[in-house]
Amino acid sequence: MELIYKDLISDELKELEISLLESISSDVNLATEISNYLLVSGGKRIRPSICILLAKVFNYEGNDLIKLAASIELLHTATLIHDDVVDESLIRRGKESIHSKWDNAHGVLVGDFVYSKAFQLMASFEDQKIIRELANSTNRISEGEVLQLSFKQEVLEEKDYLEIVDRKTAELFKASAVTAAILSKCSKRELENVANFATALGIAFQIQDDILDYFGEEAATGKKVGKDFIEGKYTLPVIIALKKVNLEKKQKIIELLNEGQMESFSELLEILNAVNLQEEMKKIFGHYTDICLNALEQMPQNDYRKALEDIVSHLDQRLT
Repeated sequence: MELIYKDLISDELKELEISLLESISSDVNLATEISNYLLVSGGKRIRPSICILLAKVFNYEGNDLIKLAASIELLHTATLIHDDVVDESLIRRGKESIHSKWDNAHGVLVGDFVYSKAFQLMASFEDQKIIRELANSTNRISEGEVLQLSFKQEVLEEKDYLEIVDRKTAELFKASAVTAAILSKCSKRELENVANFATALGIAFQIQDDILDYFGEEAATGKKVGKDFIEGKYTLPVIIALKKVNLEKKQKIIELLNEGQMESFSELLEILNAVNLQEEMKKIFGHYTDICLNALEQMPQNDYRKALEDIVSHLDQRLT
Protein backbone atom coordinates (compact mmCIF):
# COMPACT_ATOMS: atom_id res chain seq x y z
CA MET A 1 0.00 0.00 0.00
CA GLU A 2 1.59 3.25 -1.18
CA LEU A 3 0.24 6.35 0.51
CA ILE A 4 -0.16 9.47 -1.62
CA TYR A 5 2.05 11.69 0.53
CA LYS A 6 5.21 9.90 -0.65
CA ASP A 7 4.74 11.19 -4.18
CA LEU A 8 3.34 14.54 -3.10
CA ILE A 9 6.40 15.51 -1.03
CA SER A 10 8.97 13.26 -2.72
CA ASP A 11 11.33 16.18 -3.40
CA GLU A 12 11.20 17.30 0.22
CA LEU A 13 11.83 13.75 1.44
CA LYS A 14 14.92 13.51 -0.77
CA GLU A 15 16.16 16.80 0.67
CA LEU A 16 15.48 15.43 4.15
CA GLU A 17 17.73 12.41 3.56
CA ILE A 18 20.56 14.66 2.37
CA SER A 19 20.11 16.93 5.38
CA LEU A 20 20.14 14.00 7.82
CA LEU A 21 23.41 12.64 6.46
CA GLU A 22 24.99 16.09 6.53
CA SER A 23 23.77 16.69 10.07
CA ILE A 24 25.43 13.62 11.58
CA SER A 25 28.80 14.32 9.99
CA SER A 26 31.57 14.48 12.61
CA ASP A 27 35.35 14.70 12.83
CA VAL A 28 35.08 11.57 14.97
CA ASN A 29 34.61 8.94 12.27
CA LEU A 30 33.14 6.33 14.61
CA ALA A 31 30.31 8.70 15.64
CA THR A 32 29.42 9.28 11.99
CA GLU A 33 29.71 5.58 11.14
CA ILE A 34 27.42 4.35 13.90
CA SER A 35 24.83 7.12 13.46
CA ASN A 36 24.83 6.54 9.72
CA TYR A 37 24.30 2.79 10.33
CA LEU A 38 20.82 3.42 11.77
CA LEU A 39 19.80 6.38 9.60
CA VAL A 40 20.48 4.67 6.27
CA SER A 41 18.55 1.57 7.36
CA GLY A 42 15.41 3.47 6.50
CA GLY A 43 12.50 3.98 8.83
CA LYS A 44 9.11 5.36 7.95
CA ARG A 45 10.07 9.04 8.37
CA ILE A 46 6.45 9.54 9.41
CA ARG A 47 7.18 12.32 11.93
CA PRO A 48 9.14 14.57 9.56
CA SER A 49 6.55 13.79 6.86
CA ILE A 50 3.77 15.02 9.16
CA CYS A 51 5.85 18.15 9.79
CA ILE A 52 6.33 18.81 6.07
CA LEU A 53 2.71 18.08 5.14
CA LEU A 54 1.27 20.34 7.85
CA ALA A 55 3.54 23.23 6.91
CA LYS A 56 2.37 22.79 3.32
CA VAL A 57 -1.27 22.66 4.44
CA PHE A 58 -0.77 26.17 5.82
CA ASN A 59 1.14 27.32 2.70
CA TYR A 60 4.59 27.67 4.27
CA GLU A 61 7.11 28.75 1.63
CA GLY A 62 10.23 29.57 3.69
CA ASN A 63 13.60 27.85 3.87
CA ASP A 64 13.52 26.29 7.34
CA LEU A 65 11.17 23.35 6.78
CA ILE A 66 13.71 20.66 5.90
CA LYS A 67 15.93 21.74 8.79
CA LEU A 68 12.96 21.41 11.14
CA ALA A 69 11.98 18.02 9.73
CA ALA A 70 15.58 16.80 10.08
CA SER A 71 15.83 17.92 13.70
CA ILE A 72 12.64 15.98 14.49
CA GLU A 73 13.90 12.81 12.81
CA LEU A 74 17.21 13.10 14.67
CA LEU A 75 15.36 13.43 17.97
CA HIS A 76 13.36 10.33 17.07
CA THR A 77 16.49 8.40 16.07
CA ALA A 78 18.23 9.29 19.33
CA THR A 79 15.27 8.03 21.36
CA LEU A 80 15.29 4.76 19.39
CA ILE A 81 18.98 4.20 20.11
CA HIS A 82 18.48 4.78 23.84
CA ASP A 83 15.25 2.72 23.85
CA ASP A 84 17.09 -0.27 22.44
CA VAL A 85 19.70 -0.07 25.20
CA VAL A 86 17.06 0.14 27.94
CA ASP A 87 14.90 -2.61 26.43
CA GLU A 88 17.90 -4.76 25.45
CA SER A 89 16.43 -5.00 21.95
CA LEU A 90 18.59 -6.90 19.50
CA ILE A 91 16.93 -5.81 16.25
CA ARG A 92 16.06 -2.35 14.90
CA ARG A 93 14.71 -1.76 11.38
CA GLY A 94 15.58 -5.29 10.35
CA LYS A 95 19.23 -5.00 11.41
CA GLU A 96 21.18 -5.52 14.60
CA SER A 97 20.53 -2.68 17.03
CA ILE A 98 23.49 -0.41 17.72
CA HIS A 99 24.07 -1.69 21.25
CA SER A 100 23.88 -5.27 19.94
CA LYS A 101 26.31 -4.70 17.05
CA TRP A 102 28.71 -2.67 19.20
CA ASP A 103 27.86 -2.50 22.94
CA ASN A 104 25.81 -0.54 25.48
CA ALA A 105 28.42 2.20 25.83
CA HIS A 106 28.35 2.86 22.09
CA GLY A 107 24.54 2.88 22.15
CA VAL A 108 24.31 5.42 24.99
CA LEU A 109 27.07 7.70 23.69
CA VAL A 110 25.99 7.65 20.05
CA GLY A 111 22.41 8.30 21.16
CA ASP A 112 23.74 11.35 23.01
CA PHE A 113 25.68 12.37 19.89
CA VAL A 114 22.54 12.22 17.72
CA TYR A 115 20.63 14.22 20.36
CA SER A 116 23.38 16.86 20.28
CA LYS A 117 23.11 17.09 16.49
CA ALA A 118 19.36 17.58 16.80
CA PHE A 119 19.92 20.33 19.37
CA GLN A 120 22.41 22.06 17.06
CA LEU A 121 19.76 22.23 14.37
CA MET A 122 17.12 23.34 16.87
CA ALA A 123 19.34 26.14 18.18
CA SER A 124 19.63 27.66 14.71
CA PHE A 125 15.95 28.68 14.54
CA GLU A 126 15.23 32.36 15.09
CA ASP A 127 11.77 31.69 16.52
CA GLN A 128 12.22 30.81 20.19
CA LYS A 129 8.78 29.18 20.26
CA ILE A 130 10.05 26.40 17.99
CA ILE A 131 13.11 25.81 20.17
CA ARG A 132 10.96 25.82 23.31
CA GLU A 133 8.42 23.39 21.84
CA LEU A 134 11.10 20.89 20.81
CA ALA A 135 12.95 21.22 24.13
CA ASN A 136 9.74 20.66 26.12
CA SER A 137 8.88 17.65 23.98
CA THR A 138 12.30 16.12 24.53
CA ASN A 139 11.74 16.50 28.26
CA ARG A 140 8.29 14.87 28.14
CA ILE A 141 9.60 11.96 26.07
CA SER A 142 12.35 11.37 28.64
CA GLU A 143 9.75 11.50 31.41
CA GLY A 144 7.72 8.93 29.48
CA GLU A 145 10.72 6.60 29.39
CA VAL A 146 11.20 6.94 33.15
CA LEU A 147 7.46 6.49 33.76
CA GLN A 148 7.47 3.27 31.75
CA LEU A 149 10.51 2.08 33.69
CA SER A 150 8.72 2.79 36.97
CA PHE A 151 5.90 0.44 35.90
CA LYS A 152 8.23 -2.40 34.90
CA GLN A 153 6.88 -5.78 36.05
CA GLU A 154 3.65 -4.07 37.20
CA VAL A 155 0.22 -4.71 35.72
CA LEU A 156 -0.66 -1.55 33.80
CA GLU A 157 -4.12 0.02 33.80
CA GLU A 158 -5.36 1.43 30.48
CA LYS A 159 -5.03 5.01 31.75
CA ASP A 160 -1.37 4.43 32.68
CA TYR A 161 -0.72 2.83 29.30
CA LEU A 162 -2.23 5.85 27.51
CA GLU A 163 -0.20 8.25 29.66
CA ILE A 164 3.02 6.47 28.66
CA VAL A 165 1.98 6.43 24.98
CA ASP A 166 1.08 10.12 25.14
CA ARG A 167 4.54 10.98 26.43
CA LYS A 168 6.72 8.45 24.60
CA THR A 169 5.10 8.37 21.16
CA ALA A 170 2.41 11.00 20.70
CA GLU A 171 4.57 13.82 22.07
CA LEU A 172 6.98 13.86 19.13
CA PHE A 173 4.07 13.60 16.68
CA LYS A 174 2.63 16.67 18.38
CA ALA A 175 5.96 18.52 18.29
CA SER A 176 6.35 17.69 14.59
CA ALA A 177 2.97 19.22 13.84
CA VAL A 178 2.98 22.16 16.24
CA THR A 179 6.44 23.39 15.21
CA ALA A 180 5.35 23.20 11.56
CA ALA A 181 2.31 25.30 12.47
CA ILE A 182 4.48 27.79 14.37
CA LEU A 183 6.77 28.01 11.34
CA SER A 184 3.68 28.72 9.24
CA LYS A 185 2.53 31.55 11.57
CA CYS A 186 -0.69 29.80 12.53
CA SER A 187 -3.16 31.31 14.97
CA LYS A 188 -3.55 30.06 18.54
CA ARG A 189 -6.75 28.26 17.60
CA GLU A 190 -5.03 26.58 14.64
CA LEU A 191 -2.12 25.55 16.87
CA GLU A 192 -4.49 23.91 19.36
CA ASN A 193 -6.28 22.05 16.57
CA VAL A 194 -2.99 20.88 15.06
CA ALA A 195 -1.84 19.66 18.50
CA ASN A 196 -5.09 17.70 18.98
CA PHE A 197 -4.71 16.13 15.54
CA ALA A 198 -1.11 15.04 16.00
CA THR A 199 -1.52 13.77 19.56
CA ALA A 200 -4.42 11.57 18.51
CA LEU A 201 -2.47 10.39 15.46
CA GLY A 202 0.50 9.43 17.62
CA ILE A 203 -1.69 7.44 20.01
CA ALA A 204 -3.48 5.66 17.14
CA PHE A 205 -0.12 4.92 15.53
CA GLN A 206 1.18 3.31 18.74
CA ILE A 207 -2.00 1.29 19.25
CA GLN A 208 -1.61 -0.14 15.75
CA ASP A 209 2.06 -0.84 16.48
CA ASP A 210 1.07 -2.76 19.62
CA ILE A 211 -1.55 -4.74 17.72
CA LEU A 212 0.99 -5.70 15.03
CA ASP A 213 3.41 -6.91 17.69
CA TYR A 214 0.92 -9.64 18.58
CA PHE A 215 -1.12 -10.17 15.43
CA GLY A 216 1.10 -8.95 12.58
CA GLU A 217 2.37 -11.30 9.90
CA GLU A 218 6.16 -11.41 9.88
CA ALA A 219 6.29 -12.07 6.12
CA ALA A 220 4.38 -8.83 5.50
CA THR A 221 5.83 -6.60 8.22
CA GLY A 222 9.44 -7.76 8.07
CA LYS A 223 9.43 -7.59 11.87
CA LYS A 224 9.54 -10.31 14.47
CA VAL A 225 6.32 -10.47 16.45
CA GLY A 226 6.42 -10.76 20.23
CA LYS A 227 8.97 -8.04 21.00
CA ASP A 228 6.70 -6.43 23.62
CA PHE A 229 5.97 -9.86 25.07
CA ILE A 230 9.66 -10.72 25.47
CA GLU A 231 10.24 -7.33 27.14
CA GLY A 232 7.33 -7.90 29.52
CA LYS A 233 5.42 -4.80 28.38
CA TYR A 234 1.74 -4.36 29.10
CA THR A 235 0.36 -3.03 25.84
CA LEU A 236 -3.25 -2.60 24.76
CA PRO A 237 -4.00 -6.20 23.60
CA VAL A 238 -2.84 -7.57 26.96
CA ILE A 239 -4.53 -4.83 29.00
CA ILE A 240 -7.88 -5.49 27.31
CA ALA A 241 -7.48 -9.25 27.69
CA LEU A 242 -6.82 -8.90 31.42
CA LYS A 243 -10.20 -7.19 31.79
CA LYS A 244 -11.99 -10.01 29.98
CA VAL A 245 -10.51 -13.23 31.36
CA ASN A 246 -11.14 -15.08 34.62
CA LEU A 247 -8.71 -14.97 37.54
CA GLU A 248 -6.89 -18.14 36.49
CA LYS A 249 -6.26 -16.85 32.95
CA LYS A 250 -5.29 -13.44 34.30
CA GLN A 251 -2.64 -14.98 36.53
CA LYS A 252 -1.41 -17.03 33.57
CA ILE A 253 -1.05 -13.95 31.36
CA ILE A 254 0.90 -12.14 34.07
CA GLU A 255 3.13 -15.18 34.60
CA LEU A 256 3.87 -15.52 30.87
CA LEU A 257 4.69 -11.82 30.54
CA ASN A 258 6.97 -11.85 33.56
CA GLU A 259 8.88 -14.82 32.14
CA GLY A 260 8.99 -13.39 28.59
CA GLN A 261 10.04 -16.63 26.93
CA MET A 262 9.37 -16.69 23.18
CA GLU A 263 8.47 -20.39 23.26
CA SER A 264 5.45 -19.39 25.40
CA PHE A 265 4.27 -16.67 22.98
CA SER A 266 1.84 -19.00 21.20
CA GLU A 267 0.26 -19.86 24.55
CA LEU A 268 -0.44 -16.20 25.25
CA LEU A 269 -1.74 -15.70 21.70
CA GLU A 270 -4.18 -18.54 22.25
CA ILE A 271 -5.57 -16.78 25.34
CA LEU A 272 -5.79 -13.43 23.53
CA ASN A 273 -7.54 -14.91 20.51
CA ALA A 274 -10.06 -16.68 22.73
CA VAL A 275 -11.40 -13.46 24.27
CA ASN A 276 -12.17 -11.62 21.01
CA LEU A 277 -10.19 -8.43 21.53
CA GLN A 278 -10.76 -7.04 18.06
CA GLU A 279 -14.00 -5.15 18.70
CA GLU A 280 -12.73 -3.22 21.74
CA MET A 281 -9.34 -2.47 20.18
CA LYS A 282 -11.09 -1.24 17.05
CA LYS A 283 -13.32 1.01 19.17
CA ILE A 284 -10.38 2.61 21.02
CA PHE A 285 -8.36 2.95 17.83
CA GLY A 286 -11.35 4.48 16.04
CA HIS A 287 -11.84 7.03 18.80
CA TYR A 288 -8.41 8.50 18.07
CA THR A 289 -8.65 8.35 14.27
CA ASP A 290 -12.01 10.14 14.49
CA ILE A 291 -10.31 12.94 16.47
CA CYS A 292 -7.70 13.16 13.70
CA LEU A 293 -10.22 13.38 10.88
CA ASN A 294 -12.38 15.92 12.73
CA ALA A 295 -9.32 18.11 13.35
CA LEU A 296 -8.30 17.88 9.68
CA GLU A 297 -11.75 19.10 8.61
CA GLN A 298 -10.94 22.42 10.31
CA MET A 299 -7.74 22.92 8.27
CA PRO A 300 -7.43 24.46 4.78
CA GLN A 301 -8.59 22.08 2.08
CA ASN A 302 -5.78 21.21 -0.32
CA ASP A 303 -3.76 18.24 -1.57
CA TYR A 304 -1.60 18.21 1.56
CA ARG A 305 -4.63 17.90 3.81
CA LYS A 306 -5.88 15.07 1.58
CA ALA A 307 -2.54 13.34 2.06
CA LEU A 308 -2.90 13.60 5.84
CA GLU A 309 -6.46 12.25 5.62
CA ASP A 310 -5.09 9.39 3.54
CA ILE A 311 -2.52 8.56 6.25
CA VAL A 312 -5.22 8.49 8.93
CA SER A 313 -7.70 6.51 6.83
CA HIS A 314 -5.15 3.81 6.03
CA LEU A 315 -3.51 3.66 9.45
CA ASP A 316 -5.29 0.44 10.38
CA GLN A 317 -3.89 -1.15 7.21
CA ARG A 318 -0.25 -0.27 7.80
CA LEU A 319 2.06 -3.24 8.09
CA THR A 320 5.21 -1.61 9.52
